[in-house]
Amino acid sequence: MVEAMAEIVRAKRFELVDAEGIVRAALAIHEDGTAGIDLSDTKGQVRASLTLTTEGVPRLNLFGKTGTVRAALGFGYDWRTQLVLSDSNAQVIWSAP
Repeated sequence: MVEAMAEIVRAKRFELVDAEGIVRAALAIHEDGTAGIDLSDTKGQVRASLTLTTEGVPRLNLFGKTGTVRAALGFGYDWRTQLVLSDSNAQVIWSAP
């Protein structure tokens, strides 16, 4: 059986849900105009996000148990690579440059 396939699908948000209906992944344009992909745990808490700012700057964030960013990788507005590691209180413990 061949299923029909749409050439283009347009939406402001796509969600992937698990068997319990919990959003586990989302592809969206956020209210601030950034585009992003969020990956969530089995409780629906975002654990990783890949975002592209309105200026086109990419950023990868990894979140800890409390929802704070524990690691961030991306580019500054001068397009220099940045890596920031933080503790559970969101205090920077290491960064480069």
